[in-house]
Amino acid sequence: MRTPFRYPTLLMVVLLFAASCGASASEDADAPVDQGSPDKILNVAFVGDMQVPDPDIFYEVEGNLVVTSAYEGLVRYVPDSAEIEPALAESWTVSDDGLTYTFALRPDVSFPSGATMDADTWITSFQRRIDVEGAPSYMLADVVETAAPDPLTFVVTLGSPVSAFLDYMAAPYGPKAVDPTVLESEDGGDLAQSYLASNSAGTGPYQISRFELGQGYELTANPTYWDGEPYFTAIDISIVPDVTTQRLMLENGELDMILHGLPVADVESFRSNPDFQVIQFPVLLKTAISANPNKGMFEDPAARAALQTVFDKAALTEQVYRDQASISTQIYPAGVLPAGLAADAPEVDSSALEALIAALPDGERTIDMAYSDDEGGTLPRLAEIVAAQLGELGAEVTVRPIPIAQVFDLVNDPLSGPDLLLWTFNPDAAEPDGWIRIFMNSEGPVNFLQCSVPEADALMDQGLAAVDEASIEQFYAEAGSAIVDSGCYVTIADLQDVVVARAGITGFVHQLPTPYTVRLKDLREE
Repeated sequence: MRTPFRYPTLLMVVLLFAASCGASASEDADAPVDQGSPDKILNVAFVGDMQVPDPDIFYEVEGNLVVTSAYEGLVRYVPDSAEIEPALAESWTVSDDGLTYTFALRPDVSFPSGATMDADTWITSFQRRIDVEGAPSYMLADVVETAAPDPLTFVVTLGSPVSAFLDYMAAPYGPKAVDPTVLESEDGGDLAQSYLASNSAGTGPYQISRFELGQGYELTANPTYWDGEPYFTAIDISIVPDVTTQRLMLENGELDMILHGLPVADVESFRSNPDFQVIQFPVLLKTAISANPNKGMFEDPAARAALQTVFDKAALTEQVYRDQASISTQIYPAGVLPAGLAADAPEVDSSALEALIAALPDGERTIDMAYSDDEGGTLPRLAEIVAAQLGELGAEVTVRPIPIAQVFDLVNDPLSGPDLLLWTFNPDAAEPDGWIRIFMNSEGPVNFLQCSVPEADALMDQGLAAVDEASIEQFYAEAGSAIVDSGCYVTIADLQDVVVARAGITGFVHQLPTPYTVRLKDLREE
């Protein structure tokens, strides 16, 4: 019998943000390429090392640029949309019972080794993901059979309907085609995990030519790519943990773009400089405040309900993010469900919380508020404003940053956690289950402060098992509304991805659930 909750364990999910440690920038970072050179090199930087680029293990934000450039899935998201379009599958059908998915594969797609991508490739790739048992393996937990009726037809059979299955296939962490000849020749008894820890074996427009932890990585154009030759022949990625240093490198011509992390004021400075350009994309990133229902002031449901009406989201969004975010009106990230469903947009009224605080005995009006220390200047600024507003209501608020690893460990002991937690995270895919189940299910691996809403849990399971769009939306909308009613979460803003690049680079394409990433193949120079 299928267990409804199949998302990664906490240990697996912690790997998502393991890149926060970082290392110093390489002193011999490639300078901008002379336009007369036959090689066109694009220079970018990460704030920290990614985990191994193995597509069946990788489960981070920093590093999607590498994996999604070296590997491809059956389908993908239309740019800046939750709609799904063909990738290595030209088309697909789904049986009425939601159990059988039939993919018609593209002909004439090959790997750099010369091996052909076909249905057997996908049988092997699916099985490897299941056998490796990495964090993204949950996406195939309901697969009971794969088949290849002919070389260009790949059939997947599920044991139970999974409404998010096609989104799993389109997700940046979704299953990818892996060269079976490489898996065989580099097996070494570990399913080629040692080899793919620093090499690639995909059909993507680029392949990994250098992978040095603490130093950087290089991607080079895949000469066998099925969809045309990329403009940039190589991508040089250095490790530069300090965003201020990245800014200086961009200004000095050592970097061609910064993918994320610049303070709002720095972005505005670049926007006014004709030598640079600022490009903004919608992305599934939401900033929220979690209230701890297990201790302190917000153990009281009335206090949590009152907290939801305190903040003017429009004012907070303007003060902290300016035009780099929009006001949150739903418990889900914008674009996951139609507007108006699972609404989280209460009228602003701080009087209820002020009265509750005033009625508390001396010594019980304290609020311990924490935020993840990897968020640059945005969360500290938000925490400062929120603390000031709660202080005006009579609360005694302390504010502290905590390391990202400690944030993820809160699920193990919410009683040791803060009363309020400010956080910004993203779902795996552009569908509702991957958000609400991970962050807000009673068993969610990153339900940081362990808010339990059994009614919402049951509705999530019904939504995941539904096969028609109307029922899916209804169940997830009701689940979201139940979460809102719990008072455990106050959503603030839906963020945008902000890329700053030197002038002259064009062809920026972005996919909704993939933060800090653009499609490298599409980039050009004027």
